[in-house]
Amino acid sequence: MLDRTKAPDFQIIKAHKLPEINTQKLKNGISFHQLITKNQPVLGFQIVFEAGRCQENKTGEAAFMAKILLEGTHNHTGKQIADKISFYGASINVDSGNDFTIVSFYTLGKHLEELLPLLKEILQEPTFPQSELDNLKNRSVQNLKIQEERTAYKATVELKKVLFKGHPYSASSSEESIRVVQRQDIIDFYENNIKSNPFEAYLVGDIDANSEKLITDFIESFEVNTDKDGKKLLKNPSNTVTKIYEEIEGSVQTSIRIGRILFDQKHSDFPAFKVMNMILGGYFGSRLMQNIREDKGYTYGISSRNAAMKNGSYFVIGTDVKKEIYQDAVNEIYKEIEKLKNEPVSEEELENVKNYMSGNFLGSLSTAFAVMDKIQDIHVYNLDENYYNDYITKLRKVTIEDVQKMAQKYLVDLSEVCIG
Repeated sequence: MLDRTKAPDFQIIKAHKLPEINTQKLKNGISFHQLITKNQPVLGFQIVFEAGRCQENKTGEAAFMAKILLEGTHNHTGKQIADKISFYGASINVDSGNDFTIVSFYTLGKHLEELLPLLKEILQEPTFPQSELDNLKNRSVQNLKIQEERTAYKATVELKKVLFKGHPYSASSSEESIRVVQRQDIIDFYENNIKSNPFEAYLVGDIDANSEKLITDFIESFEVNTDKDGKKLLKNPSNTVTKIYEEIEGSVQTSIRIGRILFDQKHSDFPAFKVMNMILGGYFGSRLMQNIREDKGYTYGISSRNAAMKNGSYFVIGTDVKKEIYQDAVNEIYKEIEKLKNEPVSEEELENVKNYMSGNFLGSLSTAFAVMDKIQDIHVYNLDENYYNDYITKLRKVTIEDVQKMAQKYLVDLSEVCIG
């Protein structure tokens, strides 16, 4: 009988393998990836197009296209589409980011025959109603005005402009950029980057023979032009150093963003850098949190992270503090950076962080849909097929010397943006 007065034995996570998936190259050249799970009778189907901010001619085209793709086809109004999806207890979402547009479809397998024709219609016959675009633009302008009142938003946008000069990753919306996007721009973006373009397809859940056939037939019904390629070849941005302080009269808060351009996820230093970053500011027990929140009481929260994209990544430290002590906070941030460079971390701290990261990684795989997200990352970011299978093993190999080396090598040439 289980003795509940005793805590379970602590076990170190040494490795974890992702489940095997079935990948097929279909007749029209599309790669179709499947992960079968029998826990719940639900299916998740995702289509990933390389169509994001990096393919835009005008800022916002991709986001506007994604937001109104569901607002009408030649045979259905936006309301009719929403009502039918709701009737079957399903969901269809379209999201666009820096590099990709992802169409996500969730439903019970028994409703596929009813809903797949609607999904095909959405992807192949959208009308992008002018009235919906006008409403969306007006809402976007109002939301932007609210966001621009926040120093945190302004500092984040400004840091990206500083780091990614001239690169699509630096783009941010303005009232002018929102107003200038026309319906024809969205149609052109769709025609050049979605319709007839290659994509990756992912199916996860309770897949039976009928479901597999229906989805396979659905994918193969698309006429894909494999020679059609709307991708822009982009160089990884180079790192430059800029320091900006913008005072806002009447502001009681200053938002601090400190960062630099980094390498992509395929770089050999990536695992060791992630460990170093976790120690610095990657979780609640990090050094920045202990110093600037717990000890000094300057802020409710501070963090550091590495944001990865297809064509590179950037490192950023972010916090919001009272205006009058912002320079003290900046000084303390650099003290922690210098400490990491000059003093080896303890074996205990390193081991605690490794255990935290290993457990956090397993927690990120708690559902079959989350597992498929990791598999999707491997394909769209061109990672090694064993990237996540080797994740914990590489994590555990990081040494005290590696952590110090990462700080010395990469926590240099940092740009600063302080607004407030």
